[in-house]
Amino acid sequence: MKQSLLEEINNFSLYGEHTDYFDYLASGKDGDVYSRNQYVIKVFKADGKSRDDGIKLHLLEKSIYYPKVHAFTNDYMVSDRVIGETLYDLVGHDKTIQKQFEKEINQAVIDAQKVGLYAFDLHNHNLMLTNNGEIRIVDVGRFSFEIDTHQLGFFRSLFGSSSNRRHRKHKKRHHHSSSKDFYKHSSSSRRYHRRHSHSSSNSSYSS
Repeated sequence: MKQSLLEEINNFSLYGEHTDYFDYLASGKDGDVYSRNQYVIKVFKADGKSRDDGIKLHLLEKSIYYPKVHAFTNDYMVSDRVIGETLYDLVGHDKTIQKQFEKEINQAVIDAQKVGLYAFDLHNHNLMLTNNGEIRIVDVGRFSFEIDTHQLGFFRSLFGSSSNRRHRKHKKRHHHSSSKDFYKHSSSSRRYHRRHSHSSSNSSYSS
């Protein structure tokens, strides 16, 4: 990401400058989401409960099921834009569609556990089907660094008792919040084979 673009995003997020360059996408419990070119910017709300999306996505950088994060501060986060539709856009609140992608969602949960995160608040709004037919989790704000008994019950009902065994393998981890200095991160791009057919051209991101 170019430094000039990062400065633009910083000034937009903190001071409301360059508003004509950014498109509004959605609002959630913890922030408002905008797009600029191939990037998504989540501006955290002052009264939001979570501001650590960036560090969580940084920890998840090796998993193909989460967008890549490029920069994050205590006020906003910049990540790759995922092109496709949320499961909510496709079927509303009907969770049976998640069964079609059980393997992928389960692996995304396992990938999170490997870095000390426990997937919480997974629903059709933040599960996305890309135009290549791949599942992505586009909001990790409510992912927890601590295990929760409610989560165990949720994943046991969705994936079976094996997820419970996986939970016990991982110990509690803590993290420090990021500073307001820019944190840039880059890694090699990956190519993935199309596994499902989907032709939508819509772009969406949940917060």
